[in-house]
Amino acid sequence: MKKETLNLEWLKHFLTVAEHLSFTRASLACGAPKSALSKSVKQLEQQLGTLLFSRTSRVVQITEAGRILQRRATDLLADADSLMIDLHALQHNVSGHLKLAAPPLLGRLLTSQILPDFMTQWPDITVSLKSSHHYEDLFKEGIDLAFRMGTNRDHNLIQKPLGAANRVLVAAPSLFERYAPVSRIDHLERYPSVQFLQQDDPQWLLCNSDTSDTLRVSLPVAFHCTDLTTLRHAVTAGMGIGLLPWLLVRDDIQQGSLTHLLSDWTSPELAISLVYREGHNKSARLAAFLEHVQAHQHCFDLRYR
Repeated sequence: MKKETLNLEWLKHFLTVAEHLSFTRASLACGAPKSALSKSVKQLEQQLGTLLFSRTSRVVQITEAGRILQRRATDLLADADSLMIDLHALQHNVSGHLKLAAPPLLGRLLTSQILPDFMTQWPDITVSLKSSHHYEDLFKEGIDLAFRMGTNRDHNLIQKPLGAANRVLVAAPSLFERYAPVSRIDHLERYPSVQFLQQDDPQWLLCNSDTSDTLRVSLPVAFHCTDLTTLRHAVTAGMGIGLLPWLLVRDDIQQGSLTHLLSDWTSPELAISLVYREGHNKSARLAAFLEHVQAHQHCFDLRYR
C-alpha cells in the first residue's frame, strides 16, 4: 500500500472550517481566502476518498469522517507545533558537544587561555580537541571548527584570520661552555642544530626585522624530531641551536633556561586562522565559540617583534 502524507496546511484549513462551520467565518478567522479554504478541503477529501463536510448554499455540516479527522488532526497539529518548538530550541540552545582540531602548539594555547573561560561560561557544552599537524577533513570527520597555521588549502571552508606566529633562534647557556657566543648571522653554520624535520639539506629561512633582508642558513644537524616540545627539551639540554616558536620558548627565555640569539632575526610570519564548513548551519554552541574566540583574538598574536 502506497504511503501518503497529509498536508499540514490543508489540515489547518480544515480545522478552521470545522470549528466555525462556515467558510466565510473561517476565512475571517484565519485570514486565508475562502477559495484557499475550499481548495484545501477538496484536496483533503480527494486524498482521503470521503466527504468531510456536507454543504448546501446555506449550511455547512461536518460528517462522521470529518469528526474523526477533526479529533486526530487537532492532536497531530499540536504534535507538529511541539516538534518545531523543540527543534528550534535545540538549534538555539547553547549546549551539546563541540568538536575541534588544532596543531599541538595551538592546542596547548586553547586549553590554557581560550577553553577554560568558555566552558565556565557555557557549562552545558562539552569539547573534544584533535591535536595533529595534519589538516583534518572537517566534512569527513564531523569537525565543527579547526585552527590552522599557514595557508588554507580547502576553499570549501570559511576562513577567519586570527593572528600570526614566528620562530626565534634559541640555545641553552650550557652550549656556550663548548662554543663561542653567537655574534653574527653568518657564524650560525659553526654550531650544531636541532631540527623539526629530517631533510637532506635542512635550511632555515630567516628575516631581519630591521632591514627586511632574508637569508637561508644551513647548520649541521645534531638531532631532529617531529615533536616541538621534545625539540625544546633538546635545546634546553644543550644539544644545539633551535629555531622554535616564540610561544613555546618565551617563558624559558624570560626565566634564563634558554638564550635568545640574534634577536633581530626571526622566521617569516605564519598566519593563524580558524576554519569551519561552508554552508554549515552554525549551531548555537559553534556561534558562541566563534564569538568567544573573536573576543580573545589578541591571544593569537604569537610573534616576537
